[in-house]
Amino acid sequence: MKADVTRSSFDPLKHFSSVVMQQGRVQLDADWNEQAAILLHQIRALAAWAFPSGGGSGFAIAPLDYKPLVSDDFALGPGSFWVGGILCEIESTPVAVTSINVAQKQLVVAAWTVDGIEFTKGQYVSVTGNTSSATPPATTTITAAITAIDYPNTTITLDTDVTKLKSAKNLRLQRLVTYKSQPNVPAPPALGTGSSQVYLDVWERLITYVVDDSIREVALNGPDTAARTQVVWQVGAVSYQPPAAEQQLNVDQTVVCMTSQSLQTQLTPTNVGRMRARTQPGEVSTDPCTISPDSSYRGPENQLYRVEVHDGNSVDSTQQVTFKWSRENGAVVYPIVSIASVNGVPKITLANLGRDDRFGLHTGDWVEIQDDDTVLSNTVGPLFQVQSIDSGSMTVTLSGKLSGSAGSDPALHPLVRRWDQVAGDPAAGGLSLAADNAAILVADAWLNLEDGVQVQFPGASSATFRTGDYWLIPARVATGDVVWPQESGVDAQGNAVTNPVAQLPDGIVHFYAPLAVVTVATNKAPTVAACQRVDPGG
Repeated sequence: MKADVTRSSFDPLKHFSSVVMQQGRVQLDADWNEQAAILLHQIRALAAWAFPSGGGSGFAIAPLDYKPLVSDDFALGPGSFWVGGILCEIESTPVAVTSINVAQKQLVVAAWTVDGIEFTKGQYVSVTGNTSSATPPATTTITAAITAIDYPNTTITLDTDVTKLKSAKNLRLQRLVTYKSQPNVPAPPALGTGSSQVYLDVWERLITYVVDDSIREVALNGPDTAARTQVVWQVGAVSYQPPAAEQQLNVDQTVVCMTSQSLQTQLTPTNVGRMRARTQPGEVSTDPCTISPDSSYRGPENQLYRVEVHDGNSVDSTQQVTFKWSRENGAVVYPIVSIASVNGVPKITLANLGRDDRFGLHTGDWVEIQDDDTVLSNTVGPLFQVQSIDSGSMTVTLSGKLSGSAGSDPALHPLVRRWDQVAGDPAAGGLSLAADNAAILVADAWLNLEDGVQVQFPGASSATFRTGDYWLIPARVATGDVVWPQESGVDAQGNAVTNPVAQLPDGIVHFYAPLAVVTVATNKAPTVAACQRVDPGG
């Protein structure tokens, strides 16, 4: 989580049950955040035990009852679903239809914004009405796509004949979420012909005022205060595999779905790269009172270093792995007002240049252009170097050339994120920058960040590094050291030694749950076989 925090102190292996505040003590963000983490850990552990392969009434997979026939998409039912103990939700509140124009295929709705989302062109909707006064009443339903919108008159135009709704009562319109229109995947991969295991991938992202301005309190002039974590669910599909012994049968015994454990195994690399951190050891001196000036953290302030994989090799094992680092946990960002290319040179107008020199943008800094789409799809582009800054117009000129559309759509909350790596002498542990301007990840070597802080990637030559994997390194002035787990052992000469532990990434953590096996065939509606699930209401 790229928040401006002191550190992340929660450790599930310590089995703490609460944080106890004491009178007259200093208040730290880490304590409050640890209390929230403890409570979430307990709740999610209980939910994961109750629904080990996912459970709930939502995310039911069904073919689209739509004409013309849709063979490469399917509907996701509203409701809730638990994955890895995390609650996922699809909101789809029905809205009343106040009038209908059969000739124009138009409906007037009572509210334009439902569940925080406006109606837009291209959305799928279902319209249901009562066709009898029996108990329960008979109903009729149509599924359609919106072809035009008239906001002043709260009117939507559909692509489907609505004649059979003319005499229906209590008409309700409900937005449909589908695989291809799901909210957290900018461009879902096409479903190939044949059978696929459809699953839910759940993780969390950090939200600051840059992404959601409603976080700020206008009564206080809108200061940047606390951030938020947000649950992200994404429906994906993998090629359906033959039944295996550890897989579970569907309720009606017609299909064998992959278990959550099988999905975790298939979608998570078996040899995930690890990292160590330390402060640079000083040269050995014969004087016991002499401490090398290079033997400790030399930074003037406490920092939370973030080391993050920029370009990983989980998709292409031959890809050169690169990483980037930040002394502020990657939390230094600048909202983009506009972005342009002048004679091939990127020029970006920013909303601000930072609140002070520490969090400001400077000539020579390395930056990354991001928006909602790049974060949700976990894609990265090259890093750019700041060439010049016009503080009067808040315009920044960058090196290199823009590629793609990242940062160009204001609706996607574009921003520039600062990173702090610099090139150095490789022979002395300095970093070498790759073509993407991130640092080259070198196996087994101690690499210098700054002020005595070093990192190592043991066994990296045979490990898998995923784009977005990150480690956090608290550095403290009081101790002149970094906070990192240590392990004791004995060297080849029989001497007791203490070394930093090779740690798995702190995140991003993904959880998976099976939803259904979907079979796609040309010119046919997809067939769906739902996976076994636990209904908390049943």
